[in-house]
Amino acid sequence: MIHKGETMRIINCEQRSPEWHALRTRPTASEFGRFITPARCEYSSQATGYACSIIAKRLGVYQDPPETWWMQWGTEHELNAKHWYRHRCNYDVTDVGFVMPDHTDDYGGSPDALVGLTGLLEIKCPAPQTLIAWHAAGEMPREYLPQVQGLLLITGRAYCDFVGFHPDLTPFLVSVEADPIYQAKIVECLTRLLDEIDRISGLVGVVRHELVNPGTMRDELRWDDDN
Repeated sequence: MIHKGETMRIINCEQRSPEWHALRTRPTASEFGRFITPARCEYSSQATGYACSIIAKRLGVYQDPPETWWMQWGTEHELNAKHWYRHRCNYDVTDVGFVMPDHTDDYGGSPDALVGLTGLLEIKCPAPQTLIAWHAAGEMPREYLPQVQGLLLITGRAYCDFVGFHPDLTPFLVSVEADPIYQAKIVECLTRLLDEIDRISGLVGVVRHELVNPGTMRDELRWDDDN
């Protein structure tokens, strides 16, 4: 049963650590856009593929794609963006690893920080032309609505400060309030996704085949022999 606006549990771990990756064998807010259409918050035609990737993670056979250059750039500059935000807004900012609702382990998320008692912080470090376009539009890009509203749903917080940062440009900052109507649609989509994960999980499991040609990529793409 999914509830709206519940309080959260905080799991203290370093983001991108092995413990953090292990917690991401469930739907996570940063990937809500893989099963929710951002603008209308409807169940996406890509949802089944996402459900299958979650199952593959749980079975220990999923291989994460390599990080792009811009993903590495974003990771490097997230601390700089957080430093700017702290000094610009003078808020009490608390780093967290992973959060889940009090009532379930079925899904969760990784906000970049908690802000005071009622806020969240979400940071993006895009290409310069992208950041300039965000300034021109004056609002958070719609593609991040499932993630941001999902984090607000999971944590029960009232708002999220969305920051776009580039070390050589004016930072972009917009505050996004929790939207109960949008969040109710997220709940509907999450319920449908979790049902689909349960259905597909009953169809497939780990099998130890006798391999006549193990191949040179076995250690990279298959499960750990200790599993």
